[in-house]
Amino acid sequence: METIKENKKLIYQLSIAILIMAIICLLLYKPFEHLLNNPETLKNQLDQFGNWGKLILALIMALQVVFVFLPGEIIEVASGFCYGTFEGMAICLLGAIIGTVIIYWFVEKYGVRFVNKFFNQEKLNEISFLKKKKNIELILFIIFFIPGTPKDILTYFAPFTRVNLSTFLLITTVARIPSVITSTIGGDALFNQNYHFTIAVFVITGIISIIGLFTYKYYINRQHKNL
Repeated sequence: METIKENKKLIYQLSIAILIMAIICLLLYKPFEHLLNNPETLKNQLDQFGNWGKLILALIMALQVVFVFLPGEIIEVASGFCYGTFEGMAICLLGAIIGTVIIYWFVEKYGVRFVNKFFNQEKLNEISFLKKKKNIELILFIIFFIPGTPKDILTYFAPFTRVNLSTFLLITTVARIPSVITSTIGGDALFNQNYHFTIAVFVITGIISIIGLFTYKYYINRQHKNL
């Protein structure tokens, strides 16, 4: 009886937490989507907040990591447009770190129930073989290093492995740099009206992302065949 009460309390707390974060995302989505269609307006709006504008963008990136309510690349391009290549990259990496910490905290507190709110068990089972990998840190680094690979589910799955939060943050933050900086370079070039260079960056990144996605799927399928 006590266990049932505890489970009900846990489900209630989890539902409230997810509802609050979902409401925040919904409130942010429409205005931010509108601003993204007008990058000059977005830059002007953030400039009004001074350095707080950078924090706002970092928190939006953090929410994106948790809820994926916008493609991360869009926020990365916006960061590059508003703050330049390297400052924009730092903002995105900070946001990714905050989002990852939030996910780890929720997963450690609520377990698989929290993860199942975003990914079904079948998706988790596809990558469950990673738990047994001795070189899991290297595998995670490569997956996060290559653009186009589905990083979101791995962030939710990592707390179930032997990789602790500090190690995971170090691996993923360093590994994210190439993909994030290509987006912020494109955003910075867009701000400077260097359209040919912008298109070239996005095309090359798009091709690499497609190759990365297919490579990831091939690796996952091969691992399942070897089981």
